[in-house]
Amino acid sequence: MDKKWVCRDRETACNFTVCAPTQEEILQKAGEHVQAVHGMKGFSKDFYQKTLRVIEEGRCGPPEEDLCEACFGT
Repeated sequence: MDKKWVCRDRETACNFTVCAPTQEEILQKAGEHVQAVHGMKGFSKDFYQKTLRVIEEGRCGPPEEDLCEACFGT
């Protein structure tokens, strides 16, 4: 089963969800998302630790259900 990370677990209103078979892929995709969409500069040790704590086992729904308004560019 894939691993799952939801951006709102960072205490944001963003429902962007990442699913991947490994933690490494989750971290990469989550980092790309927060930098591109939320303007985060870099990938801090704190972000890394918080992301690891909230990764869970799970399946994702269809991609259109997993995107926040910012992800659509609105």
